[in-house]
Amino acid sequence: MINYSIIIPHYNIPDLLARCLRSIPKRDDVQVIVVDDDSPNNETFTSTIPELSQSNVEFYITKDRKGAGHVRNRGLQHAVGKWLIFADSDDFFVDDFSNILDEYVNDSSDIIFFNIKSCDCYETGKLLSSKKDRLFREYEKSGNEMLFRVGGTEPWGKIIKRELVEKYNIKFQETLGHNDLLFSVMTGVKADKVKIVNRPLYWYVIREDSMGHQKKPEPIEKIQDRILAWKSTQEFLNTEGIKTRIYLPTIPCIRALKKSIYILPKLMKASQTIGCSTALILKSMVSYYVRKYFFGKDGLAIDQQLLK
Repeated sequence: MINYSIIIPHYNIPDLLARCLRSIPKRDDVQVIVVDDDSPNNETFTSTIPELSQSNVEFYITKDRKGAGHVRNRGLQHAVGKWLIFADSDDFFVDDFSNILDEYVNDSSDIIFFNIKSCDCYETGKLLSSKKDRLFREYEKSGNEMLFRVGGTEPWGKIIKRELVEKYNIKFQETLGHNDLLFSVMTGVKADKVKIVNRPLYWYVIREDSMGHQKKPEPIEKIQDRILAWKSTQEFLNTEGIKTRIYLPTIPCIRALKKSIYILPKLMKASQTIGCSTALILKSMVSYYVRKYFFGKDGLAIDQQLLK
């Protein structure tokens, strides 16, 4: 019986993928699914990455560079495990990962949220701070599960019942940015029972050349996709009766403005093109900057936008 399906999207970092695979125990009840997003020379990977030849590893190749959302959805098609676990190919799991799998295999929860550790990608002894620590501190004060149900906006660092994903037909958005946002929020909100465990499951690495950590302004097309992902998430939360402090498509706009204030007209045009309310975005921007400069509240994380 397959208890766990671990889905790993990959593009052109074979050495880091090998490190990630080495952190996964070789077990008969663990299915590892690696889906490559049309990397150069990917036809050679099975010979150059020995870990891909392990008996519990399945390797698939997609064409046309459709992005991590498409790749993750392809992985879901092949998953057969009781539980789903996601990993990015430059990250890796903690040393006692196998013990965690044993401990929670029969848990009755739909999602188990874990803590993570963070480090530099190439200097793994260089520890870095993680926003998950803030979430756990807030949860310890309030006991509010919504901090994780809505605020756990990444698919990794948690274990998800595959039955939950299939019941509600939850898929990743096939966008250029934030393809995992709606998936993570939908699974969190739709779960009947969640468990929150302040124990590291996963090492999240900071890699300066990765998509999520580039400091230069992004192309407007990618920002527009990010706005679309937040718009879809706002619409879903509205249907669930979950209210937010600001209009969520404002979040990627503010983040883009922090890199270049001259992009504002393009942001408004891009937002309008995909059906966002520019009036709500501008109103939310004013609200955000008032809270930042007059009250010292600079949080843009989605859990910080939830209204009690």
